[in-house]
Amino acid sequence: MLSTLMLALCVALAHGITQDETNYFGTTGITEKNTGLVGWVTVSESGSNWVIRSNNIPDHETGSFPGNHNPNSIEEQSNQYTVPQEPQVASTTTCLPGGPIAIAVNGIVIYNPWDADGENAVEGDGAEVFDMCDGHPDQNGRYHYHRQPSSCLFDIESGVPSPLIGVAFDGFAIYGPVDESGNTLTSSDLDECHGRYNSDGIYQYHTTSDFPYILGCYKGTPQGVNVGGNNCYKAADADGDGNVVGGGSGGGGGGGQKPPPHHRPRPARSTPPADARIPQNLFQRRLPAGYQDFLQKVIFRR
Repeated sequence: MLSTLMLALCVALAHGITQDETNYFGTTGITEKNTGLVGWVTVSESGSNWVIRSNNIPDHETGSFPGNHNPNSIEEQSNQYTVPQEPQVASTTTCLPGGPIAIAVNGIVIYNPWDADGENAVEGDGAEVFDMCDGHPDQNGRYHYHRQPSSCLFDIESGVPSPLIGVAFDGFAIYGPVDESGNTLTSSDLDECHGRYNSDGIYQYHTTSDFPYILGCYKGTPQGVNVGGNNCYKAADADGDGNVVGGGSGGGGGGGQKPPPHHRPRPARSTPPADARIPQNLFQRRLPAGYQDFLQKVIFRR
């Protein structure tokens, strides 16, 4: 009876990103060198949902794309995702499809941990090559993260609770690996979906340095993604190396050949909307040398 009451209490307290946390969605204003564009992201309220829009242009350093290890270019996208403000833990977990499964606070999409062949995209024989900020573009020019994006999006400080990293498409928040008590988590501390109930009884996901890195499945009910195909997996489906036996088209990947030009998205070259955001926790992010001083002296005049 007690366990039932505790579970009911946890479900009752389950919620996604809060109004205050929407202020952490924003970009540093850095011009991405491959495209010459500035990334932007907005969060607006629509009924009981949050609507997140971005152009998916990184707000941090990137590799030279296309390059020797990745033939794809970074292309501006037209992201729009709707997530519930008050997500609920579902009776069953849901698999992770290929392509975007979540979105980071800087407007960059997050993929599952597998490459297009169902192999671990981060470690092992199928590991892909990422740039200095833990990302790369796929065949459609969509820059994305497969692994914990701690090189440029946030700092991991021992004993210091990690900031909000993003939100999964089921509405539950994603935080870094250090919990509210200062403990650095690994996957063994988390459930199948790579989440846990925090000390307030609220469910949340965490990134870690070990497989499956960001999400292992959806704990809630995802919106706007196709989970009905054959290439939709859970971390529990993988072997000890993080590979899905017989998998294919798992995560979209970052390698492969470019699609023909007429199939490639045309860069939108959008102008940042008036409600594009500067993140409230800007100075918790890793920035290029001298950039923080520039912001303080030139932009904020401090």
